[in-house]
Amino acid sequence: MSKQRVVAVQIAYQVVFKQSNLTEQFKQRLLKSHTPEFKSAVKAICYETIRHYQWLEDWWLKCVDKKPKDKLVRVVLCLALAEYKFLNKPAHVIVNEAINTAKKLKKPWASSLINACLRTAVDLTNEQASNEVAQYSHPLWWIEKLKKDWPEDWQQLLIANNQKPPLWVRANSTITLDNPHSSISNAYKIQPQDIKKNNDFVAGLFSVQDASAQLATHILKPCADDFILDMCAAPGGKTCHILELGGSVKLDALELFPNRAKKIHENLSRLKLKANVITADATDLGSWFDGIKYNKVLLDAPCSASGVVRRQPDIKFQRTEKDLDDICQTQQKLLNSAAEVLNENGMLLYATCSVFQQENSEQIQLFLKSHPEFKEIKLKYPFAINCQHGIQILTGAEDMDGFYYCLITKSND
Repeated sequence: MSKQRVVAVQIAYQVVFKQSNLTEQFKQRLLKSHTPEFKSAVKAICYETIRHYQWLEDWWLKCVDKKPKDKLVRVVLCLALAEYKFLNKPAHVIVNEAINTAKKLKKPWASSLINACLRTAVDLTNEQASNEVAQYSHPLWWIEKLKKDWPEDWQQLLIANNQKPPLWVRANSTITLDNPHSSISNAYKIQPQDIKKNNDFVAGLFSVQDASAQLATHILKPCADDFILDMCAAPGGKTCHILELGGSVKLDALELFPNRAKKIHENLSRLKLKANVITADATDLGSWFDGIKYNKVLLDAPCSASGVVRRQPDIKFQRTEKDLDDICQTQQKLLNSAAEVLNENGMLLYATCSVFQQENSEQIQLFLKSHPEFKEIKLKYPFAINCQHGIQILTGAEDMDGFYYCLITKSND
């Protein structure tokens, strides 16, 4: 296990202190020569360590006189306590393995510190956090923003963000699975597994997609004669869902990045579906728009991803409050482009996987002020909160990811 812990510490260090992307770190450091068991163990340790990092650090800080300057050693301590608390490893194992890990990382000088610190930490009867950042393992700006946006729900949101996410799938009409969603058809919660080894998945009978994300197509209600634009389409989950429900619908799937556009093609191929995939900047209409307008546009806009942080805990270390201002500017540009390519009486569905109102209801309010020809079509679902504009699914509601939707129509008045 020491080798697995060394790799896990290196990955967690890159995420926490270098703001690296966790998925990219897995790709770089989990090699073809590593067994599936090795990779699975590393991922489990990394997710729990990164998910709860501030709380874990606050725990062991109570057991040292001075915080070690060496950041790798700090990660070793957090990782050991993550294994003890969340992966049920015995105290003597995590102490010994933490010391061995430090030695393999060429930090033998830290052995006595790690030994003393961890032995004291596991004996602590009071793990009460020192502050809210430690209690909820989120940046302070994030906590304060949720308090402002969701004064009655902010604590539950933060707690939900630190839970292991479920595995939701979208099945086609030929199969029925256990644990269906209460009101979203063909959405099922299944047991965690290596989905690529599932024969039904390989055969295209279902796709991995959170239930809250599946709602997009049900709101859009694709029909056979529709001409639809999926404006920020990768990896293609919603593109494929539209095609599955829409029959002979004509669909353009637009994506900025070629490597992400490749994912759309892969999903279309697996599900034996066809769409026109365009690789271009959605805000540069001259590079892709041929003048034939759409009657429906889905804009699943780039966002903070604050609604899916339980799946991507590295987001808490990558995002800053200033990032939101830049993201919101991009969202407004995309909304403006969507307005240009939408036909009169057409419908635009704006969506994000965020729970911050700055990216959601406030964006629509700003858009409607500058585009008086657009009107909101009110949505209502039992699991969603009605906002000033649109609806918000809070992370954890019916065990779903956080998602926002607002449906607006372009009037010909």
